[in-house]
Amino acid sequence: MKNRIFRGIFSVAILVWISCLVLILGALYLQYNEQYAQELRMQSRLVAQALETGGTGYFDGLSLAENHRITLIAADGTVEYDSSAGKQEMENHKDRPEVKEAEKSGYGEAVRYSKTLAEKTMYCAVKLSDGSVLRVSQVQFTIFTLILSMLQPILIVLLMAVLLSAMLAARIARRIVEPLNQIDLAHPQEAQTYAEVRPLVRRIAEQRQALDSRISRLETDVDEKTKEADFRKEFTANVSHELKTPLTSISGFAEIIKAGMVKEEDIPRFAGRIYDEAQRLIMLVEDIIKLSQLDEGRITEKKEQIDLYLLCQKVLSHLDKAAEDRKIQLKLIGESLYIEAVMQVVEEMIYNLCDNAIKYNREGGSVTVSVMENDGRPTVSVSDTGIGIAEDELDRIFERFYRVNKSHSKEIGGTGLGLSIVKHGAAYHEAQVQIESRLGVGTHISIQF
Repeated sequence: MKNRIFRGIFSVAILVWISCLVLILGALYLQYNEQYAQELRMQSRLVAQALETGGTGYFDGLSLAENHRITLIAADGTVEYDSSAGKQEMENHKDRPEVKEAEKSGYGEAVRYSKTLAEKTMYCAVKLSDGSVLRVSQVQFTIFTLILSMLQPILIVLLMAVLLSAMLAARIARRIVEPLNQIDLAHPQEAQTYAEVRPLVRRIAEQRQALDSRISRLETDVDEKTKEADFRKEFTANVSHELKTPLTSISGFAEIIKAGMVKEEDIPRFAGRIYDEAQRLIMLVEDIIKLSQLDEGRITEKKEQIDLYLLCQKVLSHLDKAAEDRKIQLKLIGESLYIEAVMQVVEEMIYNLCDNAIKYNREGGSVTVSVMENDGRPTVSVSDTGIGIAEDELDRIFERFYRVNKSHSKEIGGTGLGLSIVKHGAAYHEAQVQIESRLGVGTHISIQF
C-alpha cells in the first residue's frame, strides 16, 4: 500500500511539474514572440520613414544583426536592395504575401517556417510613396528550438524535481500509512485513524469479535470433546470393572458347585449368592442402558401429565421394606403438582434419590420427601439425616460410578449410577438439580422442573 501511495504521489508530482514547465515555456514563448513582432513592426516603419526622408543612402554602411534582414522591392517586384544577398541573385518578389498585402493596404505581414520547423521568419512590409515596398524580416526560433537550446538546464531542473518529488512522496506516503500501521488488530476500536478508515476499523473490530467468539467456541468444543473422550475411557474402565466383579463371583460359585466341592445342603445358599450377583449384574446393565438412552436422547416413551405427589407416594411405598429394616422413618409432605414428563425416567430419578437417602442414612434416622412450588416451578426435594457429603465431593457425586463412602460400597450395594441417572434425567427434562449437604448432619437434594 505504501509503495502504491508513493508511486501515485510521485507520478502526480512529475506530471504536474512537466505540465507547469510546458505551460510556462509556452506562455513565455508567446509573450516574447509578440514582443519581437511589435519590435519588428516598429523597426519596419522607422526604416521606411528613414528611406522616405534620406533615400537609399540610408543603406550605406548599414550593419544588421545576423537574424535581421532588409529588402527593398520595386513596384514590379524586382529586388533593388537586400542586406543579406546581391540584388541580382534575388528572384522577383511580386507574389510574396506580405508584398501583395502591403501594395493593397500599405502594410503587410507574413510568417514562414523552415522545412525542418526549427526556425521561422517574420516579414513586415511597408509601401513607400514611390510605390516600392520596404520589407524588414527577422529569423526567430520555434518553441521546439527554444526547448532544445535549454535542454541542459531543463534536464538539471527535472532531475532536481524528480529527487525532491521522490523525497516528498516517500515522506507523505509514510505519514499517510503510519496511522494504519499503528492499528492494533487485537483492539482495533481503540485506533486513532482517519474518518474515512473508521468504517473499515469497525468492520475489523466486528470480525475480530466474531473470530474470538468462534475460537472460544472451538476451544470449548475441543475441551468438551477431550473431556468426553477422557470420560468415555474412564467410563469404559469403570464398566469393565463393575461388570467383572459380579461375573467373577458368579463364575467362582458356579465352578465350586460344578466341581462337587459344595455339600448338598449348602447348594441353595451358593445358588442364592449366584442369584444375587446376577441380579446386581442385571441392574448394572439396565442402568447403563438408561444412561445411554438419556445421553443420546433415545427415550422411546412419550411425555405425559404426571402428578408428582402421587408418584413420590408410589416410590416410597416400594422403599418401605428397606426403610423398616434400618428403622428409618419415611415422610411425604406437600401437594399435588403436575408436570409434562416421561413417567419412567422421573420415577427412576425420585427412586434413586430416596434409595440413596435410605442407604446413606444413620440407623433410626428419617427421610423427608416434599412436593412444593419453588419460584413458581414444581419441585421435588429429598432430605435425609444421614452421613452427609464433604464439600469437596459435592461436584463429583453425579459422576458415574463415583461413591462417597468407597469402603462400604459393597455393603451398601447399588451400581454407582443412580445420581448420574438423576443428572441426565434432569437435563433431558430441562430441570435443575440443587444439593446441600453437611457431614454428619444430612443431605438435601431438590429437582426443580
